[in-house]
Amino acid sequence: MVKTRLRNQVISVLLLGFIFFAFSSQKIKNFTFYVEYVAKAQVGDEVKFLFHVGDYVQRVKVYSDNKSLGTAYVTANKATFPFLFSYSGVKQLKFVGISAENDTVNVSYGEIVITGKIFQHDVIANERKNAEKDNTITASFKENSPNDALNYLAPSSLLRFPPTPNEDPFGKNRNIYATAIGHPTAQEARNFIAEISADAQYLSRKYQIPASIVIAMAALESGYGYSRNAVYANNFLGIKQWKGNIYNAYQLKGQPDEHEGKVAIIEITADGQYIYDEANRPDNWYKRFNSRYDCLAFLVEEIFLHKTGLWKRDYSSIARFYQGQIAEGVDKYSAAYSFVYSIGEKGYSHKGGKYYADRIMKLVDQYNLIQYD
Repeated sequence: MVKTRLRNQVISVLLLGFIFFAFSSQKIKNFTFYVEYVAKAQVGDEVKFLFHVGDYVQRVKVYSDNKSLGTAYVTANKATFPFLFSYSGVKQLKFVGISAENDTVNVSYGEIVITGKIFQHDVIANERKNAEKDNTITASFKENSPNDALNYLAPSSLLRFPPTPNEDPFGKNRNIYATAIGHPTAQEARNFIAEISADAQYLSRKYQIPASIVIAMAALESGYGYSRNAVYANNFLGIKQWKGNIYNAYQLKGQPDEHEGKVAIIEITADGQYIYDEANRPDNWYKRFNSRYDCLAFLVEEIFLHKTGLWKRDYSSIARFYQGQIAEGVDKYSAAYSFVYSIGEKGYSHKGGKYYADRIMKLVDQYNLIQYD
């Protein structure tokens, strides 16, 4: 009787120990998260970040000085993220492990020393901090809004833009569409493609939309991230906000009239440029996004898929046709061309499907973007 009771107690202790070990192992596995990378590199060198993560991490977002560099996706508890730094300095790094449910699982910090010359010499610029800042719009971002005359420096940077008549007596209206002076360089364009591809691929996998087209559209519409809308509003696609809360929008002052000639003109300069009445015009407000990913997600979910039905045009039938083509085995390039041609023809571009598709597919060819589909 005593032996039986003792044996039962031993078994209970072993069982509890096993349960505790299993639970502890699971907890340890949950918090496995570290990254390997070099401590120092030169401008233009490819830096590879190698992540070792637990089972709960589906992707890792990489930040440098609070600017999002992109996202690495996990396979077999590992992920690799290559990046070319364009500017020298000590970079403060942040790595955020995110689950499939979009929850933050792990956060890690580090730094890397980048030495060497800046790629561009005509205009000095710090790395822009316009993208993701922990998914918030900071007070300094709002206070440094360029919507006041002559204030057209990008927040936290020395980026300068060709002036409009609102900003300079010799400014041009067409300059509102120009990229920052001296930008993008060829290397900056390649960096933009590398940075944005991970987010585009994620959305492509989730919704079966061509990532190549999303990347090319963002590159074309934003001047590889150096348009005013991209710098000041994280709007890489020229997405307008005709109605609604202008607190979450950015006004592109000096933009030529896109309201059928209804915008009042205050002054015509000696050079024949227009200074418009910006107080009540509805045609030059653009959506302000918290991050680059939010902008791309809006394009895919609201414009392409028409999820909420709030966007003025419905392109969801084009998205379904593309998905059907892929399912039937149509080659990805042909399907991607058909997709962008159709959205252009349906009104996304006022110049029609062929014009828009030819411009987009030129970038797809130039950077071999079809590899991301």
